[in-house]
Amino acid sequence: MAANPRAASRLLSRCLSGALGQPLARSDLPANQSEWEKMLRASSAHLAAPQLRWALREQGLFPALPADVAEYLDAIYTLNLDRNLECENQLADFIQLLNSIGVRPVLLKGAAALVGGLYPTSGERMISDLDILIPAQRLPEILDKVAGAGYHAGVAEGMQMPDPVDFSEHHHYQPLLSPNWPASVELHLHPVLLEFGELLTSEEVFQDARLVKWRGGECLLPSPTHFVTHNIIHTFLVNTKHHLQRLSLRQLFEFVLATRTYGDRIDWNDIRHRFDSHANGKALRQYLALANTCLGFNVPNSINMDGRDRPRIQLYLFHLDLENRTALWTLNLARQVRSRLQALRKRPGKTVRKLFTTGVYRRFIDSILDTPGK
Repeated sequence: MAANPRAASRLLSRCLSGALGQPLARSDLPANQSEWEKMLRASSAHLAAPQLRWALREQGLFPALPADVAEYLDAIYTLNLDRNLECENQLADFIQLLNSIGVRPVLLKGAAALVGGLYPTSGERMISDLDILIPAQRLPEILDKVAGAGYHAGVAEGMQMPDPVDFSEHHHYQPLLSPNWPASVELHLHPVLLEFGELLTSEEVFQDARLVKWRGGECLLPSPTHFVTHNIIHTFLVNTKHHLQRLSLRQLFEFVLATRTYGDRIDWNDIRHRFDSHANGKALRQYLALANTCLGFNVPNSINMDGRDRPRIQLYLFHLDLENRTALWTLNLARQVRSRLQALRKRPGKTVRKLFTTGVYRRFIDSILDTPGK
């Protein structure tokens, strides 16, 4: 599993680090058309093309790019900026809907990054949906309110609409869609997947969140410590380890960017204790080792890394570097089949019931085709 420094993922990681304080030289760029094509495909797969553009412009390397590459990155940025500005309009409208019934939501992930000004502009961060944490007991009332504004819950074929009263099936309700707006909205009752709920609870996120008055409405942003904690849980524990997806370089980039931006406002002792006390200390150190290897992240002194942490991340790096599609799909298929057989042995009743819904097959196919977690 020796690293290939010219693999598309390594070239992309190296270039992305240019927006994170790491100096870049022309020799760090792809050396020929083939390498450029592979790296741009990787940036698209990881939804990181706008971050790549930012990094290269930050380092003053944009004039050195092939003309078609610069035009491509500028076009992606412009399209993403246009969409995100419309998503901001949608988010502002949605927040005001919630405020009208006395709810101030906590914004999560991309929504929190955009409103919190983590990026230079809205165009540097691709978002697939709007994640919003709400008080669980207000879910039925909120659904009634937003239904009047044209939102409806999307339900996969073969699945029934879940009852919002005492909803406990998942950490968020079915995605809400509106014909008037570009993004789906996920109403979270818990910030993370239920299996990891004790690592970060809704109550503590609300308690430590910061009030923001934004575009005529009021919302809350997670504390820096909780924003970083949520990123680690969602990106690594949920998507990479639990769902067996390829590590998302977009999310890893955002983790390092947040740690640089928030600095001393992040309580690393709290994060270390939180993961250690729930038997996830090894996973925390693996994620930090991946951030260090890929993006030059400086591991805090309060996190004690040992000699076994770097060997443990080699499989994730191998998966990240793999470029042969047939080999990649074969690896994904083997890992997903193994995971589902284990789930069948541990929870036979629940797993068999899922086999009668189309959603489970769609997610299975997506996992084989390898779309990094959102």
